[in-house]
Amino acid sequence: MAIDPTGPLTTPAAAGTQTTNQSASLGKDDFLKLMVAQMANMDPMSQSSGDPSQSMQQMTQFSILEQLTNLNTAQTALSTNEKQSQAIALLGKTVDYTAADGSAASGAVQQVDFDSQGAIKLTIDGVTGVSPAQIAGVR
Repeated sequence: MAIDPTGPLTTPAAAGTQTTNQSASLGKDDFLKLMVAQMANMDPMSQSSGDPSQSMQQMTQFSILEQLTNLNTAQTALSTNEKQSQAIALLGKTVDYTAADGSAASGAVQQVDFDSQGAIKLTIDGVTGVSPAQIAGVR
């Protein structure tokens, strides 16, 4: 059976049947498993097993990928913390904001709430659910 590296991923589901997962993608763990399997099956005495420097390049690329992923995760967490700190700093301040009906409004920030997805909602003079993006100014 020929394998098409650009085709969809197929996996055997049951005896004699196959399922196709169009949205499947390989992550860094999958890449590492494939690389280790490739290295384990290399014959160092054979010229056909490939250039050792190519394996070193793959390991370097994997290391770079992993560090970029870690950096992105840390940057996302830092950004979330900064947004939360800025929202908390609004407590007690008078703000001008755009109300749900599109009119201009103002009032004092009484409460800051964070939901499980990281969304921030403010309570301004008893009006709940105001997004920080709706704020036009702070006095």
